[in-house]
Amino acid sequence: CKVAAAVCGSPAGKDVGSPVSGSIEVEQKFLFGPGTEEKLVALGATRAGNVSFRDQYFDTPSWHLTLADHWLRKREGAGWELKCPPQPLDRASISSPDTESQSPQGFTQEPAEPLLLQPLEGAGKPHPATQYQEVTRPRDIVARVCGLLGMDSAVEWCDDVARAVEELGLEEFASFVTCRRKYCVGELSVDLDKADFGYAVGEVEAVVGQREDVPEALQRIKELGRQLGFDEKTRIPGKMSVYLHKFRPAHYESLVRAGRLRKVGDAEAT
Repeated sequence: CKVAAAVCGSPAGKDVGSPVSGSIEVEQKFLFGPGTEEKLVALGATRAGNVSFRDQYFDTPSWHLTLADHWLRKREGAGWELKCPPQPLDRASISSPDTESQSPQGFTQEPAEPLLLQPLEGAGKPHPATQYQEVTRPRDIVARVCGLLGMDSAVEWCDDVARAVEELGLEEFASFVTCRRKYCVGELSVDLDKADFGYAVGEVEAVVGQREDVPEALQRIKELGRQLGFDEKTRIPGKMSVYLHKFRPAHYESLVRAGRLRKVGDAEAT
């Protein structure tokens, strides 16, 4: 469920060849209950259907991508997507579990101070929402991943993310199925997700084309959150945080130390 009604009706995400590759996703997680859908209907929300899909996430054995806050995902029915910070990260800012490490593929990491998650600002105050750029064009995904790893992008990889993943030696580190109930409220989308590992979480999302539009998107999210009764003082962990905490604790702890994930179980006030 994305910004426009036509996109809200898409299966599980944007087309991998969509011209909106590189758009910025502004989202806020929330815990939903039995009355959430009734509140959405009362607010005039449009039901955009139910979908079920599997997400697979990939990284190097030393977690180079996720430690740089880059999340390479293959979604059933939608294809490949790279979620990453709106501004490119300098390669020297990528941290790794050791002060210096080299994977079997020869990717070397220099020691660096980790970049912490920066809360978004809304009306001059921290906001519990997050923002990520969504890169969906295969050649853009390959170029960005290769840039992070200090590798040249092979010509034959340009439009073939799967081949690049295989030949770069990236490995699957997470795989789970989500059952999603989708609503649209104006230009906002609301997803109510239940993952197959026992975690349920909601998400309000706006998709904008440039960073200048983020404050307005935040205001719309905040207003809808007020109408739905969100707890605006607590940041709710996403599915990935809970999955890694449960199944990949070493990876999870490394990402928490680097500031890429918030610690599950902490009531983190803004």
